[in-house]
Amino acid sequence: MSRRSVIRAGGLAVASLGLPGCSVLTATAGVGDDMRVGVSWSATELEAFRDVLANYRGGYELVPFGDDIASALGARTAGRPDLVAMPQPGTVAAGLDDLAPLPEDLWREEYHRYAPSRDDRHYALPFKLSHASVVWYRRRLFAEHGLEPPGTWADWMDLNQRIIDDPDLGGAGIAPLALGCADGWLLAVSMENVLLRHFPDTYDALSQPGYDPRLWTDGDVEKALRMLGDMWSVPGAISGGLDRALVLQYPDTVQEAFLYRRAAMVVAPDYAESVIRSFGTAADDVDTFTFPAREGTTPPLAVAGDLLVLVKPARRPAYNLLRYLAGPAAPVPWIRDTGGFIAANPDTDSRYYSDTLRRLASEVHEKEPRFRLSDQLGPAGGKEGLALVLQQLVHDLASGMPPATAARTAAPKMAEIAGAYR
Repeated sequence: MSRRSVIRAGGLAVASLGLPGCSVLTATAGVGDDMRVGVSWSATELEAFRDVLANYRGGYELVPFGDDIASALGARTAGRPDLVAMPQPGTVAAGLDDLAPLPEDLWREEYHRYAPSRDDRHYALPFKLSHASVVWYRRRLFAEHGLEPPGTWADWMDLNQRIIDDPDLGGAGIAPLALGCADGWLLAVSMENVLLRHFPDTYDALSQPGYDPRLWTDGDVEKALRMLGDMWSVPGAISGGLDRALVLQYPDTVQEAFLYRRAAMVVAPDYAESVIRSFGTAADDVDTFTFPAREGTTPPLAVAGDLLVLVKPARRPAYNLLRYLAGPAAPVPWIRDTGGFIAANPDTDSRYYSDTLRRLASEVHEKEPRFRLSDQLGPAGGKEGLALVLQQLVHDLASGMPPATAARTAAPKMAEIAGAYR
């Protein structure tokens, strides 16, 4: 199950649509226009996007596709969306024939880092960026016990053991890490960061269209899996143990650290801020560090994002809404009131970010980005691919399988799945 599935909630008006994979239609206050906006967001994120649209004067309908958002680009029924917020750049790149080019005056040079183009025409406008190389930690706990954020993987392993061995921390039931395995995408975030920040050449090779699936059996992939296995399998490293972690979903994992305080750290992208805010955690007890990299290197950051695209044949109301969303002030309600949003437009006023998100936004805009591997792999990167393999890895570790054996088992399984999607 993906992040976007687990936070899906009720309270939406349900209607039947002739759209592939579309389950819910949320009608918003409009003025007679039937322009449709396809999104993958639900629950808190969907409400935050509605706040973004609150001052838009045109009519629209929000169509939440959830995990089926890729089908929005191919829909050709009367109910197809006109404008889509697409979270998967790989899907956008593969579907350019279904898209209308953007008005050139909306394009900024900075967007080249995030959006695909063809023949000097631009087809996707970055709207929401996400910093995915983030580890959240409890600042007060670190300060009270003289702990420092790690700079390298070895530092991190040492930090975890120090927490485990401290009678006031590990001895009192506080683990170094919260881990959510029910949502395989959250495990994939850790895997992608180990690959990107320690074996960037292999990460880039796997990101290429038409890559050889046998790359998954490359030694670097197995090393990355082994590194994760070595960290997660240490007794006392994971809050509640690996068996309990197998049933924890994304929000539960963040809460494990910042609400129940049974963990010191959690690996989660920047949008974890909205979960942390929801239960009133004091801002001075929240901090982040960048996922450690191989010593002596400055590798790229893992990023994700939502790209606004116009589905052919694009109509004038869709262009009007695109222009509204392209403005620097459009995302301010989401940034200010919900959090967990980094605006792609660098002119968005940074005063509305929390101190933590302001720093993360600066990193995303200033450092070299790489889109998350899962978002580039298509079906092989989803819940039946990388996420599933990593869930099995954790299950194997929980059953007592040595990390080296679990890694050797997982790598060829991923190669097999990737090959099946060729």
